[in-house]
Amino acid sequence: AVVSTQSTGKIPRIQTLNYFVQNAFLTKEFRQMELLLLEFFCWNLVLPTSAHYIEYYKMAALSASDTLNGEKVTSSMEGKIMKYIAKYCKYFLDISLQDFAFSQLPPSLVAAAAIASSRHSLGLSPSWTVQLKEVTGFSISQVQPVALALIRARDAECENVDVPAEMMSKCQTREPTPTTAQQPTTVAGC
Repeated sequence: AVVSTQSTGKIPRIQTLNYFVQNAFLTKEFRQMELLLLEFFCWNLVLPTSAHYIEYYKMAALSASDTLNGEKVTSSMEGKIMKYIAKYCKYFLDISLQDFAFSQLPPSLVAAAAIASSRHSLGLSPSWTVQLKEVTGFSISQVQPVALALIRARDAECENVDVPAEMMSKCQTREPTPTTAQQPTTVAGC
């Protein structure tokens, strides 16, 4: 965790650790114990979550060729759109924590689906871009089922909330559109 979060300043030195045990061990013994622990855990000290991946994936969440509800995204719109993408991603990741089925999937895939679901919900087109495929390593066919499950979970959540009818329209998804060979980067149904 220290290396992945770049907080190396918080790592205690061997001399500090040894001080706490009244200098009972040699530096060599501390290093041997460290290696023994790392080998015991097969060097797997951190299990990345979807939240880890989403921060990286958000860098590719908006591309120059995107359209928003049919209109080209301009540079003046990018900041606001990125804020909404971040909010929607957090929302979809929260939804994924409420259903055990999502915990059985790779966290990188859930994060990728949260990006696609967010793009769809905001009206960005296409829902999955070539850049996102390159950054995430997932194709549209891999992301689509999980993205649809997240959107259905969102819709089910909206149905269970007692809100005025005019507010319900904000919860509804767009009608599914079929993916064609000419549109390989569009999530079917998103």
